[in-house]
Amino acid sequence: MRARALALLAAIASLSAIASLSAIASLSAIASLSAGAASAGPLDLPKGDFKTEVVQTIPEKDWTETVLRFPSAVKSPWPPNDTVWAHLLVPRSLAGRKAPAVLVLPVMAAPNVWIETRFANRFARDGFVVMWLEMPTQFHRRPNPSEPSGQVFLARTTRQLAANFRQSVLDARRALGVLSARPEVAPDRIALFGISLGAIVSSVVYTVDARPRFAALLLGGAGFPSLLINSSLTGPFARKMGIGLADLKAAWAGLDPSEHPELNAVKPALLVNAGWDTVIPRANAAQLRAAFPAARQVWVPGGHYTSIIHMFWLPGWVSRQLQEALKAPAARGAEGVKNR
Repeated sequence: MRARALALLAAIASLSAIASLSAIASLSAIASLSAGAASAGPLDLPKGDFKTEVVQTIPEKDWTETVLRFPSAVKSPWPPNDTVWAHLLVPRSLAGRKAPAVLVLPVMAAPNVWIETRFANRFARDGFVVMWLEMPTQFHRRPNPSEPSGQVFLARTTRQLAANFRQSVLDARRALGVLSARPEVAPDRIALFGISLGAIVSSVVYTVDARPRFAALLLGGAGFPSLLINSSLTGPFARKMGIGLADLKAAWAGLDPSEHPELNAVKPALLVNAGWDTVIPRANAAQLRAAFPAARQVWVPGGHYTSIIHMFWLPGWVSRQLQEALKAPAARGAEGVKNR
């Protein structure tokens, strides 16, 4: 069984490093990670202080971008990957006021962040402080400059995939601390935003970390074992290699957001899924909705890739949902956040 599982992972890793594939492939990392989850606390942040360094300040018309770097919470086999690079956008309109903030987690193996920056820039124009992360093995964090961004994330062993996924979650949790400590940020008004793998990682971060007040998850899913079995990209490999759902359920026990109703029962969230998505099947998108009972789920026409046609309206619409969700307490009134 283990040999077949490794063969499946190797087949997945050898495919084109497109964003949605990396999202599904990286879920395989959880299989070996979960074995020690109960005793080792693999998603708990290590204790101790660390230094955040300002690398560059870039003035823009509507905001100032500050490039930051700080040590990852995890040591990987590649020294460049052990430094987290974060891009902080602070709107010029703040004028000394504390503002709500959004932590953006991007698609994993895309060659750029074109999609994410459409959202990040809109959020900044609408008055949010925005931080987007270079995730493990992306951009500055590539083990070798000649390697495409994010491709090394698709490791060929379950152990390294596990380490990569764990590093993604812990880097995001550490970034929440950096973001909430910024003088421009209202620390009780922070949201998570992620697309594809970024949405999957965000859902885990939102489950285990109490600091975010809201999450907007695009093209994400839960029920990781069935997602791997039923996805149009990974399902054929799973069936060919004889990987069974029961085996995957045992391996992933404890790490799926849907397994923690006591943590997620009242957490508000916005879920956007594509009605014809076969990479994240409808059933797994529905499981993500069930994992966050207080969430609002919106379905758009299109598939995992063709849903890009909605980029002309989605950034502004999502920004308005975040504005409503992260209103200051005095402005929220007695009704609270409207989740349905």
